[in-house]
Amino acid sequence: MSKSEENKLAIAKNRKTIFGIEAQVMANKALVYQSRSMIEENRLMIMSNYSAAFMGNRQLANANTDEIFGNRAAILKGMEANGDVQENYVNAQTNKSALDFLRHRSSLNSSVLKISEKMAAINSQLVEINQEIMEANKSIVEFNGAQIAANADMISGSLSASSATTESNAAMIAGNSAAMVDLSGNVSANKSTIDDLLVKSASNAASLMKNKNEINERRKAIMENRAGIAANKAKIG
Repeated sequence: MSKSEENKLAIAKNRKTIFGIEAQVMANKALVYQSRSMIEENRLMIMSNYSAAFMGNRQLANANTDEIFGNRAAILKGMEANGDVQENYVNAQTNKSALDFLRHRSSLNSSVLKISEKMAAINSQLVEINQEIMEANKSIVEFNGAQIAANADMISGSLSASSATTESNAAMIAGNSAAMVDLSGNVSANKSTIDDLLVKSASNAASLMKNKNEINERRKAIMENRAGIAANKAKIG
């Protein structure tokens, strides 16, 4: 068998392998888009839950706290006190009420600061992710530029079959075979990562739905507190 015939058989074998790799790469591409879709959906749900918990429930609960201590102040102000002992009791209760509120507020400040520190760290990670996305986009542009140049070389004739030799063909075939081995390894690694991401995204989605239900239940409790506050306020009046 001549070297050209050997090259021909090797090329056909490589082509068959390439078809198989192409099917795996395209399947991974679809799964990557599915994974990204789930991640984006989860991200939007996270922001929705954050807004509902922090801008919604938290503000309602804080408003309840303000009204509770407003009621407390009105109760103490209207409390009858005869003599120094009773007056001291009312004044001490007034101070205690102020301390209870301030201690609660200071504790909330601490919790908000801890959350803010975590969010600042996450924002830093998002900045890094944006940079990685930009670098990936850059690699696409550079790859496209190189392929445009290759097409131009083929059109101009600087890259043509007329310059091929049996030896140069064999070298290209060997290079293609080596590239397929590396590519197959990368495709397999990608599939494993994609599977992990899909499992994690599904788990995150379930957790987020649980959070959303808890946020709704907490809102109901907050509104029940508000009804109690209103009832107390009516009695004070």
